[in-house]
Amino acid sequence: MKNCYAAHVFRMVVEVTSTNWADDLGPKVEGYAQAGIPVYVVADRKHDQVLLCTDPRGGEYKNQTHHKRGTSFFVPDEVGVEMELSVDRLLNGDED
Repeated sequence: MKNCYAAHVFRMVVEVTSTNWADDLGPKVEGYAQAGIPVYVVADRKHDQVLLCTDPRGGEYKNQTHHKRGTSFFVPDEVGVEMELSVDRLLNGDED
């Protein structure tokens, strides 16, 4: 289909919520898990936190962790790079 890619080419999807935040935290979590995307990160501006979803099995992410402002976390090894993400930067954007 136009503008569609095979799910297996993606190691991680990162999204920032907007007015449709319920989609990013509901149907999209399920859809990406069903597609087998190893890591899904949502900068949830509505709830002022970041959701990290990993280990997609059986159509759901077996691990979902919430990260609060002032913290950071490393992306899981499945992504293939060593990277630390700042919750504040994901929520606020680039303020430099």
